[in-house]
Amino acid sequence: MAEQVQAAHAALHEVTVTYPAAREPFRQHDAARTETVGTLKGLVLNAFHLTEGTSPDGTVTTYTLYHGKRPLEDLNQSLGSVAGDAHELHLKLVQEIKQGQR
Repeated sequence: MAEQVQAAHAALHEVTVTYPAAREPFRQHDAARTETVGTLKGLVLNAFHLTEGTSPDGTVTTYTLYHGKRPLEDLNQSLGSVAGDAHELHLKLVQEIKQGQR
């Protein structure tokens, strides 16, 4: 029983985020299970030199992390709740562009 509680609080061995436009994936070792999706997203965007926002022509660029085919839209969700019992977490970063009106 104590081992189960300890395992539930152990860090994720590795979090990997792939982004199609990047040569190498983002990797975070020993990520805290309490770390949020929002915190991870900020680290990933910074690592890939990406920014979200609206350009002068009104085009809006956003990025979403996906676990499998499921978008991680709750930025307050913990990585541990996404990973479940897994010791590693593999995510994908997807860019969405909405064209501005002219």
